[in-house]
Amino acid sequence: MKSNYNSELEVNLYFIKSDFKDILIRLCKKVLEEKDRYLINLKDEKDLAELDKYLWIKDKNNFIPHQTFDDNLSEIDKLVLFYGPYEKLKKFDDFKKIIVSPNVKISKFKAFEKFMIFSNKVLTGDFLKELKSKFLKNKIKYKIFYEYDSLKWKLVN
Repeated sequence: MKSNYNSELEVNLYFIKSDFKDILIRLCKKVLEEKDRYLINLKDEKDLAELDKYLWIKDKNNFIPHQTFDDNLSEIDKLVLFYGPYEKLKKFDDFKKIIVSPNVKISKFKAFEKFMIFSNKVLTGDFLKELKSKFLKNKIKYKIFYEYDSLKWKLVN
């Protein structure tokens, strides 16, 4: 869980109960409103294809504009889906924020200023204590959230 980023690193960890796709729809709308730029890290090509389709057709009156890593990107692209280890990406240097799906495992925090990591695991007291210890040991600024009700969050650190 080492950090290799020189700037102020921020990790937001979300323990979720709702479907990640539904959470991501709401999050993407906020990202677009704020005119921010995020990469969205998925496990594999199947997850990417499924989420890509979902973001285009879920809300018939208000799709979520995004690109995939295969597309030609421009500076106006705010949301970019990709799969696999983010450490191997080269062409996304101008992105400083990343959203990580529950199916992706992160071993090191590097290359980004902000990580938004989602997990389907059950948050126990012992696991929370272990997480906090690792973040503090590596001097990583963090927030841990728990979804206590559908799309309602509680800060637990």
